[in-house]
Amino acid sequence: MKNYPLIKFVLLFIIGFMLDIIFNFSTNILLIITAAIIIFSILLYFVKINDSQIFLLNLFVPLSVILSGALLFSINYDELPGYPFEVLKIKKAVVYGEVVDIDLKQDPKISFVISADSLHTEDTGYKFNGNIKASIYDDNGKLAALYENLEIGNYISLDGNLQRGRKTRNPGEFDYYEYLQRENIIAVFTSYDIYDLQLITKNTEFIKNTVFQIRKSIDNQIRSIHNDQTYSLLRGLILADRSEIDYETRTQFVNSGVIHVLAVSGLHVGYIVLIFIFLFNRTNVIMRYVLTIIGLIFFVVITGSPPSVVRASIMAIILILAFLSNRSYNPVNSLSLAALIILVLNPIEITNPGFQLSFSAVLSIVIFYPRFQKIINCYSLPVLIEKLLLFMSVSLAAQIGTLPFTLFYFHKLSIIALFANLLVIPLIGIIVSIGILTLTVSTVSMWLASIYGSANMLFSKLLFAFVGLTGASEFSYLYFPNFTTYDTLIYYIFLTMLVALIPLIKKRNLKIILSMLIIISFSFTIQFDDQKLLPDGKLSILIIDVGQGDGILIKFPDGKTALIDAGNATEYFDVGERTIKPILKNLSIDKVDYGFVSHLDADHYKGFESLIKSNLIDTIYKPMLDTAMKKDIKFENLIKENNIPIKYYSKMKFKRGNCNIYCLNDTTDYETKEFDPNNNSGILKLVHGENTYLFIGDVEHEAEKWLVSVYGNFLKAGILKVGHHGSKTSSGDRFLKLVNPNYALISAGIANKFNHPSESVVEKFINHDVKIMRTDKQGALLFISDGISLIEKSWLN
Repeated sequence: MKNYPLIKFVLLFIIGFMLDIIFNFSTNILLIITAAIIIFSILLYFVKINDSQIFLLNLFVPLSVILSGALLFSINYDELPGYPFEVLKIKKAVVYGEVVDIDLKQDPKISFVISADSLHTEDTGYKFNGNIKASIYDDNGKLAALYENLEIGNYISLDGNLQRGRKTRNPGEFDYYEYLQRENIIAVFTSYDIYDLQLITKNTEFIKNTVFQIRKSIDNQIRSIHNDQTYSLLRGLILADRSEIDYETRTQFVNSGVIHVLAVSGLHVGYIVLIFIFLFNRTNVIMRYVLTIIGLIFFVVITGSPPSVVRASIMAIILILAFLSNRSYNPVNSLSLAALIILVLNPIEITNPGFQLSFSAVLSIVIFYPRFQKIINCYSLPVLIEKLLLFMSVSLAAQIGTLPFTLFYFHKLSIIALFANLLVIPLIGIIVSIGILTLTVSTVSMWLASIYGSANMLFSKLLFAFVGLTGASEFSYLYFPNFTTYDTLIYYIFLTMLVALIPLIKKRNLKIILSMLIIISFSFTIQFDDQKLLPDGKLSILIIDVGQGDGILIKFPDGKTALIDAGNATEYFDVGERTIKPILKNLSIDKVDYGFVSHLDADHYKGFESLIKSNLIDTIYKPMLDTAMKKDIKFENLIKENNIPIKYYSKMKFKRGNCNIYCLNDTTDYETKEFDPNNNSGILKLVHGENTYLFIGDVEHEAEKWLVSVYGNFLKAGILKVGHHGSKTSSGDRFLKLVNPNYALISAGIANKFNHPSESVVEKFINHDVKIMRTDKQGALLFISDGISLIEKSWLN
């Protein structure tokens, strides 16, 4: 470590960050302690040195660096903005403020950041200061006109709905609110008409707006020359905006272990440097590298300054300066300097996955690649094989360093990554180079640019075809649903032990034995914090937050599973694909044994479609086919095309372990099949020992009266999934008296347009002394039963 003085400082600094994240120290107390220790260290340094003082200096100097890091992080964390309003969603609001940033256009919307100073509703006004992320959805033609005219610095008013960013509302879900906090944004704002935006003052922020106009111009040029597939890729590779790459494609890149190529990083900066050096080749050496540095700074600005680009650019600039000054280059110190600059300017970046992945990859390459190279050079290999192995060694070294972050954020370990990177990385280099060349040539000749663009479309097609082939199969990766922060820490501790101890041992056999012991110890140690969210041998019921709709996951004591409804699926968001499927993955549920479709309202059945197509449902239960409903015919055809058995609700009972499930209505019966779809919902009663549950879909008063007349006291249940999301058309007095629940579970969207649940229904439950639990207020709800006790469990813990 003697040759790497800066990394010791940076590591101590980061330790301070991590300690503050874990313990959340008081900023004022930290300030006092840090100041005292720094002053004491300075006094020790300037007085006569003896052995005890040297010991204290060696103790207090690192401690002062750690505390300085903790203090810096604490100050910046305290300054993160919070959501300033009591209600989670404010409808029909008007926000006033200055446009401070504009995203590149994303069909069918444009997004921008407003530095807001006030918000007005029909009833009142609010004065506040904070950044709001606004999005306008409208016809593409109208959006194009607004996109061309909107500028950074404009003072505007915008009508629409304001909402807090979505927190983690289901197990394993991304915390969008926390992400917005890191971006210094307090809320999101949505509008559906470009005329909701009114320009009040046409001011312009010259520098920011110029950068945006350059980005927009480059984006438009890329779009005009290439097809949609190549355009989406180049926009990500050159402008660091992956928004046009669809969810399925990104998932395939993750599965193949090549998602890193879509993040502008050292790989791309390296290509940029080579391109600039080639372009400025006719100038003298000093001018060539000065222009290259200027080009790199321009590239950082144009890409929006993500940590990976800043890191790679700083390291490249240091390398260039070392070359010009005829000094040796130390990659560890340059990496440390890049990290220090980024973290001093914004300590919150330590929590940014891009920062973590970028720096861990490069540090790991610096540490492990020379070791791999030394091993490979011990053998007399053909040149091609040697080069191939060295290339694979770089990829392997990067994966060793990023592995815990990859597992933590993506939960997947690609087993074909080394192979996939052999083709993908060179292809990305070709695509980036031709892309930049195409943009350069387009300033002179669009015809020639189109020729280069056509070539790039061919290479892009090859790339996507290869990634689609390798990443489409689940056999391409191993899934790790519960890799935690604790596991990450343990991994790096054992990796450090491996790196530190192995070189001290001379005998090869002992090295192998020690390595195996460390790996085995690690595999046991990371299991200490493993816990199943849905434990074996018990009944678990998870009310999934699907927004406005229903989605209830049940795990029976024998391990079998059921899903009652699966939320909605629209062109903007598919609950089955984006919410339920990840939950099943997270809980290691390969296939749901019973899919209960309560009825054919979109907010109950549409999410099932993607689950059925993915072969995640074994058997479907639903109401009798209604041939007058096209959507019902279409849905049944989808089920049959995927060879899934269909069973219709009829009065039946079946057992799962020590659970009894009763279907209380018969949709094939004349008496009930005349009900409307809501009242014809499948009605299930689940009995597990002393605990009982009643799930009634969107049942309203008509079906409730029928249930009362047919079943009477059998309706009693400790937990009631409230009918029709708490609508005033459900939860009649006689029905509630017979059910007599302890819990009323209401699944509804935040501030939904139907105003569910009704205030009168909520008040009715309160008057009956029933505990109300709501997904719109609390997110997902979890209950665990052993047949005697019933535990209301917090899945966030």
